[in-house]
Amino acid sequence: MASTERMYQYQDSLPSLPVPPLQKSLDKYLESVKPFVTDEEYKHTEKVVTEFGNGVGRQLHAKLEEHAKHQKNWLEAWWEEVAYMMSREPIAVNINFGGPYPFHEDIWPSKPGSQLYRMSMLMWSYAKLWLMLRREEIPVDKARALGNKPMCMKQYHDLFNICRVPGTTSDKIVRHHKTESEGSCPCNIVISRNGYMFSVDIVQNGEPVTPSELFKQLTAIKNVCDSRPRGPGVGALTAWDRTSWAEARQHLIELDPTNKKNLDVIETSIIAMVMDMEQSPTTGEEIAEMSLGGTDVYNRWFDKSSCIIVYSNGVIGCNCDHAPADAIAAIYGVNILHNLLRKADYSWTENCLPEQDLPEPEELKFTVDERIQKNIDVSAEQYLNLASNVEVVYQPFHGYGKKVIKSFQIHPDTFIQQVIQLTYYKLHRKPAPTYETATTRQFYHGRTETVRSCTMESLEWCKSVLDKKVPLSKKLALFKKSAEKHGKLMFEAVSGHGCDRHLLGLQILAKASGIATPEIFLDQAWTKSGGNGSFVLSTSLAGYSQTIGACAPMVHNGYALTYIILDERLGFTVTAWKDNSETNAHKFFRTLTDTLNELRALTSAVTNEI
Repeated sequence: MASTERMYQYQDSLPSLPVPPLQKSLDKYLESVKPFVTDEEYKHTEKVVTEFGNGVGRQLHAKLEEHAKHQKNWLEAWWEEVAYMMSREPIAVNINFGGPYPFHEDIWPSKPGSQLYRMSMLMWSYAKLWLMLRREEIPVDKARALGNKPMCMKQYHDLFNICRVPGTTSDKIVRHHKTESEGSCPCNIVISRNGYMFSVDIVQNGEPVTPSELFKQLTAIKNVCDSRPRGPGVGALTAWDRTSWAEARQHLIELDPTNKKNLDVIETSIIAMVMDMEQSPTTGEEIAEMSLGGTDVYNRWFDKSSCIIVYSNGVIGCNCDHAPADAIAAIYGVNILHNLLRKADYSWTENCLPEQDLPEPEELKFTVDERIQKNIDVSAEQYLNLASNVEVVYQPFHGYGKKVIKSFQIHPDTFIQQVIQLTYYKLHRKPAPTYETATTRQFYHGRTETVRSCTMESLEWCKSVLDKKVPLSKKLALFKKSAEKHGKLMFEAVSGHGCDRHLLGLQILAKASGIATPEIFLDQAWTKSGGNGSFVLSTSLAGYSQTIGACAPMVHNGYALTYIILDERLGFTVTAWKDNSETNAHKFFRTLTDTLNELRALTSAVTNEI
């Protein structure tokens, strides 16, 4: 993994996040609302947007340009605060993402009795990865599509030793990870089982603790936890709404100074891990469902950047807070772990003698009173109701993959987005405001921009597919037009010239300046087209590896889709809310599969015509 380039060597030379021209953002926004409004509604929206651009919008844009002069990333602090910290709803299920580590597909299929052995190996691999990050040995990401530009690596700095801390009105993120050049940082992992919590160091004297030594630590933890009735399960509080959890946390601290010490150990630790007792998922779909939701709320710590679940049959899942980093950074870390474990030495046995005299695992004993225990019970009950309402599909598509799609002379992501649009239209006979993630990591501390991938071009094409009167040549032409439009929107978004983050900045500045909410953000076209997080389809490419996760839909009548594109196959997670009669994740995936087969025939025809 070592590279001649240092991990962060390009950080200071990365360009600042640009502020797009106001008129271009307004034009892009106007174009994006057309599929969702009538002609009369559009005329009204056009008038509202024009007045905004000529009036208060121009003033706010000038303020934004001034703000951006003093920030390398004008959006960074606002995005963390508004998109994540200010939300008062529970982050479990609603905001966090979860899913299986792909180890069950090759090296670690379900195997009763393997839990502690594999958990030891996993902790050892985490120690290796943590040290690589500490020593800045991760190669710099490069954007091949952008001429091999270096990408911002800041999100990797925020993978470990980081935690969200609840507040009564807004949360905060506490960051404790440091590179070796920056100083020391905690090297412990927090482990939960049966409602109890322990801290274990995974690095000693600058080197990973060996798997055999970790195995003995884990055995001691298991023996203690299994000899007792269920513990208090303080972690369940992290599933509560943020204000209630903040108040409970403050009460915990006031009860006993040791509680504050324990919270510090948890919040500064590398990650949290669960030694699960009850669940034994075997398929990717079962792991995804139990990791995004699941029933073992008493042993989770949803505020950690990563809460890793080692199930009783040795398969691995995770639940991650979305605030510190985007999923693609976590996925990259999982891929490194996967490679380390593929090449690891498994010759050690449980009977190996320790190579060094390690301290006993530190138990984090919480003092709880009747109020806290009641809080835990209430939080757990509310969480279980929420988690049980999420329908999760996690399925591969073996019909074809990237190799075939590229033969159609179309970008694979653009192709999948066309498939998603047509699938929704087949099921609902209407367009859906669609969010697709675009990375802005070519800029300093860049995160994401929105691609509004439901366009007039995609709508016209979807209608044509279902109209038997439209000749194939017309359908082909409309397909190509829709695909070209998506490619253009994606390029603009990754270049920092989408409209959503720009409009968010103007919206924030209006509030901060004491200006009444501008009409553009009150107009019905704003929410109809996805504004304020009202996207009916929330979609994201997880990359070109085996690792894929799941998240919940943004709205009650929506879907969330994540997908991977491999050479010979595709993979999808689809989620929907069970109590909504309009949506069904399994039906969506079945229709998606049919659409993939249908589109192969159509795009083959496109290729033949080129």
